[in-house]
Amino acid sequence: MNIVRAIAKNTLVLMVGRIITIGLTYFYTIYTARYLGAQGFGILSFAIAFTGIICLLADLGLSVLTTREISRNNLLAGRYIGNILAIKTILAIFTFGFTVIVINLLGYPSKTILVVYMITFSTIFSSFSDVFNSIFQAFQKMEYISFGVILNSVLMFIGIVIAISQNQDLIIVASIYLFASLIIFLYSLCICIWKFLIPKIELDFSFWKKLLKDSIPFWMSSVFIILYFRIDMIMLSMMKGDAAVGWYSASYRLIDGLSLIPSVFMSVMFPVFSKYYIYSKNSLEVAFIKSLKFITIIAIPIGIGITILSNEIIMFIFGNEYAPSVPALKIIIWASVFSFINFTPATLLNSTNKHKVLMIFTFVGAILNITLNFFLIPSFSYLGAGIATVITEFIVGLLMISFIQKTHNFLIPFLNTAFRSLVSSLLMGIFILIFKSYSLLLLIPISSVIYFVSLLIVKGIKKDEFNSLSRALGDKNG
Repeated sequence: MNIVRAIAKNTLVLMVGRIITIGLTYFYTIYTARYLGAQGFGILSFAIAFTGIICLLADLGLSVLTTREISRNNLLAGRYIGNILAIKTILAIFTFGFTVIVINLLGYPSKTILVVYMITFSTIFSSFSDVFNSIFQAFQKMEYISFGVILNSVLMFIGIVIAISQNQDLIIVASIYLFASLIIFLYSLCICIWKFLIPKIELDFSFWKKLLKDSIPFWMSSVFIILYFRIDMIMLSMMKGDAAVGWYSASYRLIDGLSLIPSVFMSVMFPVFSKYYIYSKNSLEVAFIKSLKFITIIAIPIGIGITILSNEIIMFIFGNEYAPSVPALKIIIWASVFSFINFTPATLLNSTNKHKVLMIFTFVGAILNITLNFFLIPSFSYLGAGIATVITEFIVGLLMISFIQKTHNFLIPFLNTAFRSLVSSLLMGIFILIFKSYSLLLLIPISSVIYFVSLLIVKGIKKDEFNSLSRALGDKNG
């Protein structure tokens, strides 16, 4: 299978899985938010944000490193997975112990602490699943990852529906996260044994030293990214209470679902970029520019559309109790737009051994975000947190683009694409403003068609690019 067909096939497989996942995730998230109310949903969202930061200790960037190295040399799979599983077992024990100490020192109520414990165990199991997913990704067998995310969403969906129908409390809802992640871990392990290799724990301490040395920059980048995406909820919880977290989280969870789009595509492109970096620098530049173009033409109309329809979306999905989430969504969606675009340069840096540079940029972002939150949250509550996130994403994006432009001449094509996409998005936006009183279920698909037709007219995307994709997907040998 040539590389274009492989990219098309893997992107399609993952996208189908993610579309199903987004649908189910939105449903059970909305159902949970309505059932628990802003207060209870705020506690659950805090627990997810808190463990998302603490449980970074359970990975140390090892999963990303595994994907990059095995995609370059498949014969390394056994050695990497055997040693990394051993390291992760030690990290998991340390992570849970550290969580217990920190959450108790912060003085949260017992219910919040118990929810944090359950979400922590869930995240640890997910961290082990990521090791196996890195193998699947390196071998470009995305169908196994896709089925895993679908299975997780189905389990969550069924669990949440049953729990709420039985009038269960927040503790039971949190336990569903733990149960689902355990099942996915067992699934990933079975696929690895069946299709790839039998994991054998290895204690090669000299190799551990090399692994950790190479993985730490990946990990530090993840730490800083998670900090400036999650620290705001923790600071909100401490400064403004659970209800503010609930309102902010409602808009944030919508954005989290959208982030699956660039994450799917970049998870496919990461091993491709990694190979091209070794074997074909020209192909790498072409793949990077095309990827950035694709992400940009998806991101900008989402920003325009959701900004205009934020009130209708929040009311339709969450109800009147979450009316304070409307202005938050208007702000946070632009953090998502910049985040969409930033996925591509970040993936390029990671795949071309520039992960230390990315670490520095994300460190700047983390410090900037924490500082902005410290000054903005007391005065503007969750709206201040949203503004801080938008500014941070924009600055980090500028840093990455400025650095990459020194070696890859992509800025003019990128700005050209962004301008044409913006023009098409504004035309779409005019249509939405005129007909926004109509049902969202009708308005959104029609608006999407108007955008893409406008994009073709202004030559933001060329017909031959559609034809290339069609040929790739239609190849019977793919």
